[in-house]
Amino acid sequence: MFEEFTKRQEEIIKVSLKLLSEKGIQGLTIKNISKEIGTVESAIYRHFSGKKQILHAIFDILKKNSLPENYSENENTLYQIEKTLKKHLQTFASFPVLVTVFFSEDLFYADNILAEKIKEMSKDSLNKMKEIIKNGQKKGELRADVSPEHLTSVISGTFKIFIKQWKMSNYSFNLLEKGNELINSIKLLIKPCV
Repeated sequence: MFEEFTKRQEEIIKVSLKLLSEKGIQGLTIKNISKEIGTVESAIYRHFSGKKQILHAIFDILKKNSLPENYSENENTLYQIEKTLKKHLQTFASFPVLVTVFFSEDLFYADNILAEKIKEMSKDSLNKMKEIIKNGQKKGELRADVSPEHLTSVISGTFKIFIKQWKMSNYSFNLLEKGNELINSIKLLIKPCV
């Protein structure tokens, strides 16, 4: 997840995520980061030019880890959807505070660039799901009596609520286990009626 960052940059990002989760965007300051790490502010600036660059790094990590790297046209559509949703689950289970960032677009409206980045990530994810669904309907692997847009909304909306429930429960249930149950239910709902 942090391959392109130095160990110190990774530490700064992790502390930043923790601060975002606990104190919101207002609590994410270079001063708070340095205090949490136990160093001086100038040490943080050696690795990032400021708070915005840290936030951009967080969004880049999210974007890189939110979708599977490749899809095969030959793969069954239900498997592609499952693979996509499991990738999201694995990302959030590995680093739960990413939920705060990914689902808190309101936090970033004050910064147009960051707001656009999160909108772009959401749009890319929804478009990818819609593309998978359209292809699946053409192949007869998904129900075709519901528009791809509506199926995409049902899947993404259900998934978003599920992830938020996990966060609101203070991460009290096994996300991967319960997430797999949800994925199986989604698959039942979207496959063609026989």
